[in-house]
Amino acid sequence: MGCGIGMIKYLLFIFNFIFAICGLAILTLGVIVHLRVSEITDHIDTNLLFPSITLIVIGSIIFIISFFGCCGAIRESHCMTITFASFLLFILIVQVAVAVYVFVVVKNSDDKIDISENYEKIFKNYGTDKESTRVIDIVQSSLHCCGVYSSKDFILHNLRIPPSCCGLAENQTCSSNDVYEIGCVPELRQAISNAGTVLGSLAIAIAGVELIGIIFALCLANSIRNAERRNQRNIY
Repeated sequence: MGCGIGMIKYLLFIFNFIFAICGLAILTLGVIVHLRVSEITDHIDTNLLFPSITLIVIGSIIFIISFFGCCGAIRESHCMTITFASFLLFILIVQVAVAVYVFVVVKNSDDKIDISENYEKIFKNYGTDKESTRVIDIVQSSLHCCGVYSSKDFILHNLRIPPSCCGLAENQTCSSNDVYEIGCVPELRQAISNAGTVLGSLAIAIAGVELIGIIFALCLANSIRNAERRNQRNIY
């Protein structure tokens, strides 16, 4: 093979290394988002778990795809290189679909994400149900919010404003001057929107890297096939 194709061969090596890092990034981000929101989404109906689980699956199988790419380049195998390109194309299509889902269903539907009803049901059990209390405290501490729409929701339900509304430990007293002003429903919607932006943007960015890998792999596979045909003609 010529110098240009030899360069593509080594570029494919470099790409697979970058691809493996991207896979690890997808897997890590998917796990982080899934762990951060799972405790909340188990009680509140949102669409955020689908993209996070999908990205975890994609990140996991990326290492298998990288194996085909490395072996195909090392052995100059037309079959393995085409397999690598095919798998990569499949993953690219899935990632684009996930990104579209995130931007259309999650990111651009802030007003349609109706979490207020579910959150109000959980809030009504604050102080009486241990699990509901834990979820509300997690949300308030993490998002720096208080109540459903404001801290007045605790007063309306004859409840004492908890330390989680002030970022304090459980046994500390929450001062009225330190209470978070904004309610948790708007903050939850914003958090879901932001997470959707990160997930969708990462999927699109890595899809661009994968497209470059597909081009390199197809160029290398075509060169390998042409070299095999030339060798066969020389034999005969």
